[in-house]
Amino acid sequence: MTTDKTTTSQNAVGESKKELNQKTSKQFVISTTIGVLTILILAASYYYGLIGS
Repeated sequence: MTTDKTTTSQNAVGESKKELNQKTSKQFVISTTIGVLTILILAASYYYGLIGS
C-alpha cells in the first residue's frame, strides 16, 4: 500500500513539473517575442529619425 501511495504522489509531482515547464516555456516565448519587437521598434525609430537627433 505504501508503494502505491508513493507512486501516485510521484506521478502528481511529475505532472506538476510538466505543467510548470510548459508555463515557463510559454513565458519565455512571450518575453522573447516582446523583447524582439521592442528592439525592432527602437531600431526603426532610430532609422526614421523619430528618436534622437
